[in-house]
Amino acid sequence: MGNQNNRLTLIVASISVVLLVGLIALLLWSEGTFASKGAAWESLENAIITLMGEYPDKPKTIVGRIVQLLLLVFSTFAFGAIVGKVSSFFVTRALQQENAVKQFNDHIIICNWNDKAPTIVNQLLEANQESPKDIVVISASIVEDQNDFKKQNCVHFIQADPTHHDTLEKFQAPQAKSVILLADEATEAPDEKNALIALAVKHLEQTPDRQKDIHVIGELVNLDRHRHLKEAGVDEVISARDYTAGIIAQSAVFKNMSVVYQQLLTYSDGSNEFYFIEPGCYPAHLQGKTFPELSEWLSEYSASHAENAILLLGVKQGSGEVLLNPNKAQFERLAEDDSLIVMAFRQIQNLL
Repeated sequence: MGNQNNRLTLIVASISVVLLVGLIALLLWSEGTFASKGAAWESLENAIITLMGEYPDKPKTIVGRIVQLLLLVFSTFAFGAIVGKVSSFFVTRALQQENAVKQFNDHIIICNWNDKAPTIVNQLLEANQESPKDIVVISASIVEDQNDFKKQNCVHFIQADPTHHDTLEKFQAPQAKSVILLADEATEAPDEKNALIALAVKHLEQTPDRQKDIHVIGELVNLDRHRHLKEAGVDEVISARDYTAGIIAQSAVFKNMSVVYQQLLTYSDGSNEFYFIEPGCYPAHLQGKTFPELSEWLSEYSASHAENAILLLGVKQGSGEVLLNPNKAQFERLAEDDSLIVMAFRQIQNLL
């Protein structure tokens, strides 16, 4: 198909050149300028001016005037065709660049955008400084804040509808580390929209060739819609109002408690954060130990790694249940599919 188009273009271009040369030759002949070099050059000059879209001195003969009009018409069509080809080239190139989708893997997808989004992106960048992850923001409307992240090569803004299966699949949602559903405050029903996105994400898990569970975190606006999001497939439902109420209450009982939460929820080099240490990233001999025994071992480990001191806070069981500082009735011994919950200055890849 491409060779046929090139051949047709070559034929049309050849015919156009032959026609142009014929018209100019006819103009020179009709004006009788072949006998005089000066007159021939003057007629040729007028022909070139005509092709440029101007209208020079009229030829002396009727045939010459007709040919001059034909040259003017020819130049109009030729110029239009050239401009069209050039425009088509640049438009096609722009579309190709726009449609060239980077192959993402182990990335973080953020659907929708609101006033919390810039802080979330900055926190993700801070948390992944040692091994940067791609952050793909998908929003149906234009994100005005995207200019603030121009220097961040790993942050990508996509204007598309995140409720569509094709959009999520195009940007490799099944290969994502996690998908964050922010409340689209521009819509009347942000929770319902997030439920639709969650359903689309979970639909991608049901394809036979998908084996990876897509972890979905959803922001909740209306507390009555908590069950809707969970049933739609959101793994973690986050309500800012719930956290705010709890922090305010605890700060009223214990002065400056809000500062503690602020430090724990902010990624920075000078503050501690919570981390999970998954099975396989800690020594196998820890399995079967009680919580006090785990705390004692980690205390000794931390003493020999003072540059990034570690404090054991709890255990996440294989079922997903989180136990913070559990007593003996809640937690007996570490199972092979349990994760350790620790607090440290920097992320810990493993304790091996």
